[in-house]
Amino acid sequence: MTKLGSNLINAALVGAVLAMSVTGGPLETAQAQEAIQAEQREAAAAQPQAASAEEPRQDLAQQPGPAIRVVPATRRELVEELGVTGSIVPRNEAVVGTDAQGLTVLQLNFDIGDTVRIGQVMAVLDKSALQTQLAQTDANLAQAEASASQSEAQIGEAEVAVRQAQEQLDRARTLRERQVGTQAQLDEAENALETAQSRVTAAQRGFAAAQAQIRVIAAQRENVLLQIAKTEVRSPADGLVLARNATLGGIVSSAGDPLFRIAINGEFELAADVPETVLTRMRDGMKVAVSLPGVAEPFQGTVRRISPEVDAQTRLGSIRVTLPPNEAARAGSFARGVVEVERREALAVPSSAVVFEGREALLQVVVDGIVRTTPVTLGIRAGELIEVTSGLSEGKEVVARAGTFVADGDRVTPVRDETVGAVAP
Repeated sequence: MTKLGSNLINAALVGAVLAMSVTGGPLETAQAQEAIQAEQREAAAAQPQAASAEEPRQDLAQQPGPAIRVVPATRRELVEELGVTGSIVPRNEAVVGTDAQGLTVLQLNFDIGDTVRIGQVMAVLDKSALQTQLAQTDANLAQAEASASQSEAQIGEAEVAVRQAQEQLDRARTLRERQVGTQAQLDEAENALETAQSRVTAAQRGFAAAQAQIRVIAAQRENVLLQIAKTEVRSPADGLVLARNATLGGIVSSAGDPLFRIAINGEFELAADVPETVLTRMRDGMKVAVSLPGVAEPFQGTVRRISPEVDAQTRLGSIRVTLPPNEAARAGSFARGVVEVERREALAVPSSAVVFEGREALLQVVVDGIVRTTPVTLGIRAGELIEVTSGLSEGKEVVARAGTFVADGDRVTPVRDETVGAVAP
């Protein structure tokens, strides 16, 4: 009860006593005085209780809120990264083999891990059978050339016979015109000319056939020489020998595995699969930090190729990341890469400061010690930081770990990093 209320009660009681003293007798006046004293005792007992109830309410209004860690929204460089895994593969690969059939491997000049130059002889095959075939082809060629020479001589003889037959025909015609020779002699001369001409034609055809035979045998000889040249198996490019399937004494077959496999120029790259949702953000030339097993420092590579196709079963697409020349890269080994998707300066807060209601992102901004829940628009995520593109200005303080202890409108005591010595996220 307040002091004003107590005074009013006392005034009312005094008025009642005065009225009773005027209208009543001594007994009524004594009873009234006892009632006044009882009311005063009750009022005196109730007044401390009312005062004690008012004091906690005033202390509660002035009491500071719970200590909550806050961080300011600051502008900083953000780097969004994506982790990928895959295998090391040759950037370009060449196989070394031969189409020579049934030849024996006599010599091997290179082994796995060796560096080879273009044109170097990597293996030597047995060519004795091919040399025998070459000798036989040379004999056939000589025979065909002799046949061609004979056909050419026959052409000359036939041409002489044609001239002689023509002269005989001319004389026979002259005699016939003079009525000296007979018709039979003229007919015989004409037939002799036709026969001589036919012999010339036959000789020419024989010579042409001999020439064709020479060309056929010459082509066969060239093929044998080519097969002999292939007995020296040469490297088609500079590179690193990845595999050797050839063995000494083994029989070469074009249907089998190649004799060697080479990583052209010794270049390797990371072949990795990424989800289709991320593949659309990939661009050629993006930087990638590639970590190899047993190597402390990562290698800096770049995205070289992005697959235009996504696997319909796994929903993954492939990327190829070039690697600088290094001895640690091994074809087929596991590798892990971190792709730098985006880098820019932006306003950022810890990702733990963000709370979601459905799809709406919210921050608990502390203004004059009062928590204000504010909707914001988010951007890229970089480690433990996240970009705020709208809804928050630089320097505003937000609850570092939102949604756990406080709600909108709560009074808090901000605790900053410089106060407690904490490390900013």
